[in-house]
Amino acid sequence: MAWSFGDEDWISGDDGGTIRYWKSNMSNVLVNESAHHESVRDLSFCRSNLKFCSCSDDTTVKIWDFERCQQEQTLTGHGWNVKSVDWHPTNSLIASGGKDSVVKLWDARSRRELCSFYDHKNWVHSVKWNRNGNWLLTASKDHVIKLYDLRAMKELKSFRGHQNQVTALAWHPLTEDYFVSGSSDGSIFHWLVGHVTPQVEIPSAHSNSYNNSVWDLQWHPIGHMICSGSNDRTTKFWCRTGDKSKISQNQSNSAFACHMNSNFPFPYDGPPTIATRDQGTIGSGGVGTIIPGVGIAV
Repeated sequence: MAWSFGDEDWISGDDGGTIRYWKSNMSNVLVNESAHHESVRDLSFCRSNLKFCSCSDDTTVKIWDFERCQQEQTLTGHGWNVKSVDWHPTNSLIASGGKDSVVKLWDARSRRELCSFYDHKNWVHSVKWNRNGNWLLTASKDHVIKLYDLRAMKELKSFRGHQNQVTALAWHPLTEDYFVSGSSDGSIFHWLVGHVTPQVEIPSAHSNSYNNSVWDLQWHPIGHMICSGSNDRTTKFWCRTGDKSKISQNQSNSAFACHMNSNFPFPYDGPPTIATRDQGTIGSGGVGTIIPGVGIAV
């Protein structure tokens, strides 16, 4: 599913290839039962909310006119299921990744494939644009996260640390070089661009005897809390508390209470504060800068 940037509408896709249009009051406005021939895997709005894109196991990426509820274009080029799609924050540019291990960039206006990256060795589970529009983050079944620089059109950095396939990614909404990742083993890692190793590791964020895969991660708009959804059928909300050695959710009367122990040091001089644009960036301190909602990077 994907919310519009105005938070008034949202769309969802299912295993039957259907895309549904919804209002914020949960009323179902329209159902397109023939949107894709196979499962819809991801959806993404453009910044103006006038259009959105979808990807599917039928190997296609499609562009839709949201206002008219009509398909505009079909982008073909992937050789297998397309697992993730993300619309650029400012341009008519779409990124996609799939089971063919390829990351592709598309011109949404001309329907042309602009570039393909073949650096991953296995399925690409997730592609995410940074809010500055210059960086593209990709996660793969090969246990590796890759960062691409759009200005140079090449790989900038590889992040290794997960012991299993990386299934989910989320950039922090305020700090441009800070992101989190989730894995099929139930772990969640926090990263800073410019650092080789994870800044925070939560090895058993989700645990289940059958499948722990973290399928989605989403930040609160002001960045003080993160939500994770897993194949273990739980949704967990993570935030920093006054305890210097723990990250947990406020557990009073909550069905989603969760808790994480860590050796990660946390200064506490009152309630958590949101970092400024400069805090946590490479050029403003690197090691020892504050990560919003988490603590100090070491």
